[in-house]
Amino acid sequence: MSIPKAKQYILDFEQLGFGMFIHWGLYSQLGAGEWVYKLHKMNMEEYRRLKDSFTAEGFDAEKIALCAKNAGCKYIVLTTRHHEGFSLYDTCGLNDFDAPHSPAGRDLVREFVDACHRHDIVPFFYHTTLDWYNKDFEDNFDKYLEYLRASVEILCRNYGKIGGLWFDGNWSKPDADWKEKELYATIRKYQPEAIIVNNTVLDL
Repeated sequence: MSIPKAKQYILDFEQLGFGMFIHWGLYSQLGAGEWVYKLHKMNMEEYRRLKDSFTAEGFDAEKIALCAKNAGCKYIVLTTRHHEGFSLYDTCGLNDFDAPHSPAGRDLVREFVDACHRHDIVPFFYHTTLDWYNKDFEDNFDKYLEYLRASVEILCRNYGKIGGLWFDGNWSKPDADWKEKELYATIRKYQPEAIIVNNTVLDL
């Protein structure tokens, strides 16, 4: 019996070896981790106001890429949107809770991808599936999933070839139909060789 051979893009990913994972978002202003909203029991209106002072002056994609390269990293995973719901990229009208609509006025994901490409680093995108900001996550889950797919489509369509996507949050609704088939089809339409990781933390 022959042993199935992994597709080439999977073999290529395995050869990348060492990578870097970066968390960056509104919480970075507080010098705290990405769970500060929950751990400190903040209300969303209070947390949302962090956008008004978000300048991202400490975000230097060039330094990030060079740091990774000097450390021997072959890829970097950046939190394009964490559970707080704030996006580091231009959401193209889905909402204005993103870096381009903050005082930063910048698409940090674009800067990240461009810096990675300049230094021969493979860019990967972390993207939450859970969302504390978007009310549809609790009130109209099917509508929320449409928003999630549209958000991911922007990332897959607008930034050139990426290494893959890392999802996290399905554990928040363990009994829900997350419609992964539709989500993954959206990715494959634009990024047929993307590695897809879904951190469900659910037993199979």
